[in-house]
Amino acid sequence: MIAVELATVRVSARTRWDVVRLRDRDGVTGLGEYSDAGTGAARLWPCVAARLAEGMEVAAVLAELDRLAVGSDAFAVHTVRGGLEQAATDLAARRAGQPLWRWLGGPSARPVHRYANLNRALRHRTPEEFAAVAAAAWAAGYTALKCAPFDGLPPGERLRGGLDRARAVRLAAPRAELMVDVHGLLTVDQVLGAAGELTDLGLRWLEDAVPLDDPAALAAVHAAGIAPLAGGEFAAEPGQVRAALRSGRLAWLLPDVKHAGGLAAARRLAEEALAAGAGVSLHSPSGPVATAAGLHLAIALGPSVESEFAFGEAGWRRHSVSPAESPDGPWITPPEGPGLGLDLDPAHWTITSPTPATGGDLDRSSR
Repeated sequence: MIAVELATVRVSARTRWDVVRLRDRDGVTGLGEYSDAGTGAARLWPCVAARLAEGMEVAAVLAELDRLAVGSDAFAVHTVRGGLEQAATDLAARRAGQPLWRWLGGPSARPVHRYANLNRALRHRTPEEFAAVAAAAWAAGYTALKCAPFDGLPPGERLRGGLDRARAVRLAAPRAELMVDVHGLLTVDQVLGAAGELTDLGLRWLEDAVPLDDPAALAAVHAAGIAPLAGGEFAAEPGQVRAALRSGRLAWLLPDVKHAGGLAAARRLAEEALAAGAGVSLHSPSGPVATAAGLHLAIALGPSVESEFAFGEAGWRRHSVSPAESPDGPWITPPEGPGLGLDLDPAHWTITSPTPATGGDLDRSSR
């Protein structure tokens, strides 16, 4: 039997970190993050807890979730699955006494390159605040910065206002590698119409500027030569990104260990990208558990794989886990010790145990 505990912490008005902790009958635990799963997650965990309390193997529960992931709440199902699979893998590695990177087949521990995502440190989203956060990240040692300048603007102001914000970041950190995340908020015509201004930013990549399942739009934006194109943060299986990768138009794939459905799913996506000659940067505007899981996976995948980091969101972030997370800077080393190598600091987290649902009907819970 495996017990399920859920840990949460409110970080900001925008962010809440959600973590599942599995505990086996010997008291060995495993952690997995499922932040940003949406409201559907709350309906799923009591049923997952019931299945595990009845003695069902985690692999069988994951298979049930796979069958559910074709419905209307597939995103929540994939993300809950991601948290559960991370936690089960962490638990297995801890039982084996191995760091997670070794359990995943990595040859040796090493620092992983990371870039600073500025988005979650912003509160007012003025160009001046974008510039100040970018300057702070550069001063903290980050050499690559990502911003999402088109978020939160009315449609009529989105293009011009977003470009003003992006230019403010570039002026504040002129030597940084800069990435811009469009978050799908511009039309293809708007992206193409602003091609010159976007090109002038000297971007390392342009993210989510076009749907990956729209070959004509992808070809048009790629042909504009603005910057290498990036995307795929919500992909769950290689077939969703294969055509874009093999066309050579998607230069960077951004798998997420939460939303892909776990470490193994994110690994399959990353290996598809690497085989196509694309770069891999693990998507992780997340808490320290998903960040640590991604670091261990990056080590297993190879030295070219990097990770995202949510810069400046909470000054206490490092100390929400034990041992504390690595300080700011362009390189981050995973914790030592078996599994993820970290545990939650109870001073920061609210921990509850979901009441196992009678009957544990996962199919009904996902509706």
